[in-house]
Amino acid sequence: MVMFGLSVTGSIFSQNVEALVDAVVLTVLSTPFIYFWVIKPFIEARNQAINDIQKAHDKLEARVEERTFELAVARDGAEMASRAKSSFLAAMSHELRTPLNAIIGFSEMMSRKTFGPLGDSRYADYANDIRASGLYLLDMINDILDLSKVEAGKQALLEEELNVSSIVSSSLEMVRERAKDAKVEMTAELPADTPRLLADGRMFKQIMLNLLTNAIKFTPEGGKVTISGDIGGDGSFSLRVTDSGIGIAEEDLAVILSPFGQVDNEYTRRHKGSGLGIPLVKELIEMHGGALKIESAVGIGTTIIINLPAWRIINLPVIPTSP
Repeated sequence: MVMFGLSVTGSIFSQNVEALVDAVVLTVLSTPFIYFWVIKPFIEARNQAINDIQKAHDKLEARVEERTFELAVARDGAEMASRAKSSFLAAMSHELRTPLNAIIGFSEMMSRKTFGPLGDSRYADYANDIRASGLYLLDMINDILDLSKVEAGKQALLEEELNVSSIVSSSLEMVRERAKDAKVEMTAELPADTPRLLADGRMFKQIMLNLLTNAIKFTPEGGKVTISGDIGGDGSFSLRVTDSGIGIAEEDLAVILSPFGQVDNEYTRRHKGSGLGIPLVKELIEMHGGALKIESAVGIGTTIIINLPAWRIINLPVIPTSP
């Protein structure tokens, strides 16, 4: 507290300061004096409190704006996912009904012996159609169930030593008839030093089958699908499935990689499926600590690259040859 005693005709303050002032008038020898008590520390504390409140208010406003934006993004993402799932379910209702109707229709014709005794050659064709429809249904259902398990965290890795060359060869053999029917050539160009990997054998086989069937599906007659691989400078191992198919537009890459996402064009409408094959591959490879990348050009083709980290490569001991 500072006390000033000034004449009533004098200046109250020598400088312009904000203060809480109290005053009293005293008369000494017929001369009036006014005594002022200036409580400056109180005012400074009040101003500091006001400043602190304003800063806190500004921070709160900024946080509210930030959180509002985050909620808006989350809402938009949820709405997009909901629309994608609705579209997926609508498409699946058609995709599941089509082969089921074929199975029911052909089996009824066989049971009724529409064309006479079952020895008629047409029944063999119907049996093949029933089998193809059943396999198509099984593929879709497996994709749906497997992706659901992975997303729910219920899919565990059962790691073992894998012979990559052997798995690639067996995968090619499993889809060879499909490629033959589609008139698509398939080749493997793996290096002689293709390593063994520490990975889940069933999952790795599924990754290869999904990539190959997807490549065949979107490659026109006379096209080619090639599997190649190499070890990178960082010691990681990459496998590439390259096709000479229709390609993917850059703006559609995110759709291809999202669960339930399907690119809508004339070709994909003629080659329907679950749309879960590539998202499932992405999830499975990421479970192994790896990554998936897509390189594509419309009208030229697509290369899907799966990369596994160096610690998944098994370094086999070198056996010296006899002199």
